[in-house]
Order: sequence, then structure tokens, then C-alpha cells
Amino acid sequence: MNTPDASPRWAAAARVVIEAAVVLAAAVPIYLLIKQALTPDLESFAWPPHWLPRNITAAHIKAIFALAELRSALLLSLAVAAAAAMVASALGTMLAYAMARREGLRRVGMAGLTAARLLPMIAVALPLTIVLIHLGLYDSPSGLGLALIHAALAIPTTALTTYGAFAAIPLEQEEAAFLDGASALRIFLAVDVPQAKLAIAASLVLSFIMSWDEFGFALLIQVTHRTMPPLLYYYTVFGDVGPASALALVMLGPAVAVIVALRPMLKSGALKGIQR
Repeated sequence: MNTPDASPRWAAAARVVIEAAVVLAAAVPIYLLIKQALTPDLESFAWPPHWLPRNITAAHIKAIFALAELRSALLLSLAVAAAAAMVASALGTMLAYAMARREGLRRVGMAGLTAARLLPMIAVALPLTIVLIHLGLYDSPSGLGLALIHAALAIPTTALTTYGAFAAIPLEQEEAAFLDGASALRIFLAVDVPQAKLAIAASLVLSFIMSWDEFGFALLIQVTHRTMPPLLYYYTVFGDVGPASALALVMLGPAVAVIVALRPMLKSGALKGIQR
């Protein structure tokens, strides 16, 4: 009598345990953040810790929304992240397409992108700051200088995200469009971009979140016209745990909204082209 193999059951059980651990590791910090934002400071510093809230208060939320600086920081962060995401996605998409169609460019591009990701950003922070000062973009009310730097930081990510999608598009489709009289730009926009739109959407989300969360350059460049991460940093440094948690909770909103807005495209397989 043959006994059923238990290895598939163990594999399924191990997968469930690993998935549950990953979800728990992501959910617990968010839960604690929400708890600290909606409970008095005494509960945040209580020992032993209160894992369940005993008193609910909206004082921290009201305190940060009463700040005049919050509105300007929120709008500036949104503008910088949106501009950086669009510029990085556009340039990264064109770079990825060039690498997918030219063997020499692929080698040079991959080497350059890898080097850019390995380079410590602090090594170029001061030189970039000096350049922005000379260009009049340092501590700009519009955040243009910061948006340009964030776009430059995100280009390697967007290029690597979209490269696989362009590489998966058969070259014969472009040749057929060329024989029909389409220009190179029209072929790129009408043939390639629609087929790579899922990966482009993924790169847009990644670059937006990278800019939205970036702290180092935001702290160095936007000294008085602050974005959200430096504002959160100052609250944390001065020990305002409740308002800092409420501010972090506010920061989650736009990032989650962008992901939800693009979720239909991402769900339909944005990363499928990368894996081919």
C-alpha cells in the first residue's frame, strides 16, 4: 500500500508560515504607529508595554494639522515626488529601451546603472549642493533642485524595472511598423510603450515612493522649505512621539493612494516582463 508523500504538505505549511511571518513583520510596525498616533504619550512609554490601546485621542492628529508648516511640507513633498517620478520614469524608460535594442549600450548601461546604485550618495551630496547653489535651486520654494536630484537617484531603478519589458517585445513588430512608414519615435510611442506600460507603471510607483521617503538630500537641500521627511525627523528628535507618529501616519496616505490608483495595472502583471 502506497503512502502519500508528506513533502508537499510540509512545503505548503512552510510557505504559509513564511507568508504569515512576512505579513506580521510588515503589519506590526504599522499597527504600533497607528496606536501611538491615537493614544496619549503615557501609553507609548508605559512599561510593561500596552499592546492594546486603553485611551483613544485625536489630540496628536489635531496638533499636526494645526501646524502652518504641515500644509506647505505636504504640498511640496507631493510636487517633488510627482515631478521626480515623471522625469525618472520618462528618462529611465528611454534608457531601458536603448539598452534593450543595442548590445553595446546594454553593456555600458548596465555597468553604469550598477555603479550608480553602488556609489554612496553622501559622496556626491556636497558637490551637488554646490551646483544647486550656483544654479539658484538650493532651498527653492518650488523644490525643483530636490526633484531633479530625486529623479537622478531613481533613474537606475526605473531603467532596470522597464528593461525586461522592452527586451521581451519582438523586434519584428518594430520592423513591420517601420515598413508601414512609421518613424522611430512613433514606433516607440505606439508599439513599444503600450506593451511596456505595466512595467512603466511599476517604475512610476517605485520612483514616487523613493522620492516621497528620501531624507538625506531633503534635509541637506531644503533647509527652510522642508518636505515631510525632515519635518518628521525634527519631531522625532525632540521626543514628540505622538505628533511624530501622527505625521508618519499622514505620510503613509499619498504613498498608499498612488499604489491603490495603479493597482489594476500592477495586479495584471507589471513585473511579468521583467522576469522574461
